[in-house]
Amino acid sequence: MTGDDSRTYALMVKPIGALCNLRCAYCYYLDKKDALGQAPGPMNEAVLEAYIRQNFAIHGKDAVVEFSWHGGEPTLLPMEFYQNALKLQKKYGPGRKILNTLQTNGTLLNDDWCAFFAENRFQIGVSIDGPREFHDQYRVDASGGSFDRTLAGIRLLKKHGVIFNTLTTVNAANWASPAEVYGFLRELTDFMQFLPVVETGCTQFEKDAGLRFARPPGVHSGLIQHPMTDFSVPPAGYGRFLCGVLDEWKNRDIGKKHVMIVEATIGNMLKKPAGLCAHEPLCGHSAVIEANGDVYSCDRYVFPAYRLGNLLETPLSGLMEKNRAFGMHKIYGLPEECLDCRYIKLCFGGCPKDRILLSRDGRPGKSYLCESYQLFFKHFTETMRNLSVFQ
Repeated sequence: MTGDDSRTYALMVKPIGALCNLRCAYCYYLDKKDALGQAPGPMNEAVLEAYIRQNFAIHGKDAVVEFSWHGGEPTLLPMEFYQNALKLQKKYGPGRKILNTLQTNGTLLNDDWCAFFAENRFQIGVSIDGPREFHDQYRVDASGGSFDRTLAGIRLLKKHGVIFNTLTTVNAANWASPAEVYGFLRELTDFMQFLPVVETGCTQFEKDAGLRFARPPGVHSGLIQHPMTDFSVPPAGYGRFLCGVLDEWKNRDIGKKHVMIVEATIGNMLKKPAGLCAHEPLCGHSAVIEANGDVYSCDRYVFPAYRLGNLLETPLSGLMEKNRAFGMHKIYGLPEECLDCRYIKLCFGGCPKDRILLSRDGRPGKSYLCESYQLFFKHFTETMRNLSVFQ
């Protein structure tokens, strides 16, 4: 008798590394090309085949095996790259449940791309920060804002019936306008993500290493006090934004639209986590694979101290086993102040990369977004307590 074997991992692959056609002010990945000495993409055939074969191997036989294509901008690669990837998936995963996802800025999409995504059932994430006045504040290139091109890409996805969600950063420009941002996005999509921008400036030695922003604290890196960047969301701003989004969603779209942090919080309240890593007790089940096959602990920890190895030399199964210490630090690295908080089982300390504050007793590990999380989870529990799902 065999039981359900649904063990799963969240592996993000960067087939073109940090190359991108935009130069978003808050992008934490643009510096990876120089800081890591990356050779220009694309990922070669040997790495691609090893990644696909090993990704199937580490997933349970009943799991949905996700291939998550990120960048940089992954549509800078020719379509033939992804066509080859699909052939390799069929070769190594006959009969398996397969999902391809791709995160894009949307500016390079055309009818050919969208027809390909529709035919092969890709699920697409599009980065858009709300209406033009917010989006074009930071999402720019040498010619200016990218709003018109991103919106044109979204319209093409809709034209071809491609499933997509929006990914919106909450930053210094848009945090005070949740109703306006949500109202704009709800006309585009049924699925939304909102991620906080929290970045700090570099020390001189970090600048000398080619970094734009400071290394985050973590299990292999200590806390160094840095000034916040001017585009970061204020400490309470993310929470105020999410409270406004929650109100809009509950009043207009409950049961119709899907907001990731809302669903994740409901999941945590029901003890059925919904897959938002920042608000799960452990991390370490996700990793990033660079174009040369190097594997790092997390998308936000692509630094030499967090390099797990290379999948051409060590199988992904062994590399992910090495990530246990990183994953356990998610909860064990929290100060006592956090563990004593009434919202700890909804928050779990947030993403470790944002833990740049000291606790009341002077211990490192407190999140910059602590005030935001307390605002949001308090408002959430008070607002949603009578929702039928909790009865």
